[in-house]
Amino acid sequence: MPVPHIIFAFIISIVWGINFVVMKIGLDHLSPFLFMALRFGIVLALLFPWLRIVKGHMKLVVAVGLCLGGLHFSFVIIGLQLTENITSIVVIVQMHVPITLIMAHFFLKEKLSYWRGGGILVAFMGVLVISFDPAVMNERIAIIIIFTATIFYSTGAVLMRKLSNVGVFNTQAWTAIIGVPIFISLSLYTETGQIDQIMNVDLTGWGAIFYTAVLSSLVGYGGMNFLLKHHPVTLIAPIFLSVPIFATAAAVIVFDEVLTTRFLVGGGLTLCGLGVIHLRDWWKKRQVVQELLP
Repeated sequence: MPVPHIIFAFIISIVWGINFVVMKIGLDHLSPFLFMALRFGIVLALLFPWLRIVKGHMKLVVAVGLCLGGLHFSFVIIGLQLTENITSIVVIVQMHVPITLIMAHFFLKEKLSYWRGGGILVAFMGVLVISFDPAVMNERIAIIIIFTATIFYSTGAVLMRKLSNVGVFNTQAWTAIIGVPIFISLSLYTETGQIDQIMNVDLTGWGAIFYTAVLSSLVGYGGMNFLLKHHPVTLIAPIFLSVPIFATAAAVIVFDEVLTTRFLVGGGLTLCGLGVIHLRDWWKKRQVVQELLP
């Protein structure tokens, strides 16, 4: 893997890690569903030229867009709104990896090895340790909501694996076109003063919206798709384990959050579990390559 591609992968990890803090800042300027409606509106406006009908697969495209757009981000934004400690949820988000593997095992009939099963068990143990941290006891509702969001994300990821030859920008455009009416409806039903909020948003608020729309959505997911076209997922995925590290560092710097020993232990267990899942795949891939070499 070329060094520039490795650096680019870490840049994406940094962008996604900082995104948690940026979204939390954005919620200080706009109500949650209005914030998401504006984010997806910008994504849709930028990606509309790539929007294409996927013949024979539109039901699946809509299901993917619903899971990854409206449902996933509805719970994410609610969880961020409720939490006071971002570090308590950043590791939970990474649980989409073992959850996706479990779903793929049952619904796609993909084999779940002992190594992967062990990694999943260790990752879940880490989440349990974090959940019983006295510093985040009041964050349990937010943790449950974020975990629910992760389940929707994993469901969308499993469904997406059934789509072939569909560009990432096309998929993101459909996710946006499905998400926009959902978030507008939720905002109109549960929130008030939307026009006044938009008229009074300052540069910090707009910066948060455009960061999540352009950097997190377009650069992040577009860049990941670029890397996946050039390298196997087992080589790229371990780099993205650094996302919660950057997110935690950003939360500590911006919000002065305190990292407890229990959180560090739980977070370490979860990352170790995820590392076992990813690095085992990478090692097997390396062994296969070595066997094929003359």
